[in-house]
Amino acid sequence: MPRASTQNARPALRRLPTRPNRMVQAVVSRLLPLLFRSQGLEIHQGNAAEDLAKAFAAQQSGGCNLLIAFRHPSTRDPVVLADLFWSRVPKAARRLKLPLPRPIQLRFLYDRGIPIWAGQVIGWLLQRSGGIAIHRGRLDRPALAQARAALSRGRYPLVVAPEGATNNLSGEMAPLEPGVAQLAFWAAEDLERANDERPLEVLPIGIHYSWRHPNWIALQARLASLECHLGIPYPDAGPDNPETTSRDRLIQIGMKLLKALEQLERLKPDPAQTFSERIDAYRRHGLAKAETHFGLRAVGNLQERCRRIEQAAWDRIYREGVDQLPPLERSLADWEAREADLELTRMRLVEHFTSVSGHYISDRPDFDRFAEMLLLVEEAIGWIEDKPWKGQPSLGPQRVEVQLGRALPVRPRLNQYRSNRREAMQVFMQDLEQALIALMPDASRAMTKDAGEL
Repeated sequence: MPRASTQNARPALRRLPTRPNRMVQAVVSRLLPLLFRSQGLEIHQGNAAEDLAKAFAAQQSGGCNLLIAFRHPSTRDPVVLADLFWSRVPKAARRLKLPLPRPIQLRFLYDRGIPIWAGQVIGWLLQRSGGIAIHRGRLDRPALAQARAALSRGRYPLVVAPEGATNNLSGEMAPLEPGVAQLAFWAAEDLERANDERPLEVLPIGIHYSWRHPNWIALQARLASLECHLGIPYPDAGPDNPETTSRDRLIQIGMKLLKALEQLERLKPDPAQTFSERIDAYRRHGLAKAETHFGLRAVGNLQERCRRIEQAAWDRIYREGVDQLPPLERSLADWEAREADLELTRMRLVEHFTSVSGHYISDRPDFDRFAEMLLLVEEAIGWIEDKPWKGQPSLGPQRVEVQLGRALPVRPRLNQYRSNRREAMQVFMQDLEQALIALMPDASRAMTKDAGEL
């Protein structure tokens, strides 16, 4: 995510309406295969398109309402899913002779901040593809009401990413946000109040990226480039084992990065602390400084805390009536906006360094995990230096595997929800988490070790 350099307060962010357009959808669906070919991305869907075709046929015939929850390891997930929903599922339906009375259209939640850093064109496309913009760092009642109504009416499936944001790791899942459970139970209550007997189902979708041809030579070359850039001596020749040498070199690069960030924050680590403990200490420190600046409480997991910091910064950068302020007050607003941008940058640094850890590549030392961690480190360095890191040579083309999991019914859980809402939502999220983990290649170690309270 590129850094925005804010010098002045700006007018308040307006709400982005949902403006679905079938023509835009048709044009995008035709362009996506060209995009995938240009990127060398090979898509494997297994039976996902056929199973989704059956689900959409049932939904369009009034047999059920659908909430689709997908793993979100990459910023490419939306285009992969768009190709699946708009192109592959209709083809599968025709192949299976399943009736789809109308073209597949969806409603999906996306972060209101995406058009800020990705650009107005992306924002325009999201609106016209059925997107519902939501401020994730606060209780965005209008967006939640729109999503709830879409799910209750059932004309369009609602698509959400329970992780809330990408973590750039296909083999490890971030903690799930409870909003998906709340939306599901709200919609189930709405259906019951309306005497609507349609079942409400949550469909989990797994997305996993890997490299089609592991290129250890390219990986080693890019590690050497990072080592040179960071002033790390070229490692002595060790055992002829790329897994071992790559792991050790990546951990050393990560340690060098961590030392630089500790120096920036004036942190003095305990020599007895492990690498993971030092990363955790850095995260706590960075978030606590930003929260103190904005007067926020340090509650929740890392993702929740980052979203609140982001929203607090936006509230100071994007203001109602800023153009009508007297000169002195406008200058103070500009000053506060610059300070907010600095704290937002601090939070982004914590976010970029969140997934840089030793356990991910030690638990399962293979090319895909090394390559993912390499890209994360390169991205973190690019963020710190305020210019994209140009990693060369290419690691090669990738593949993406999409899998559909077992549907989770919601309405049978309503009695438990009425008697104990917190417990019902917790159980539902645990079931959804397990369903998504089951769709990952290494399900036994899929959950992040940073899933607890920070």
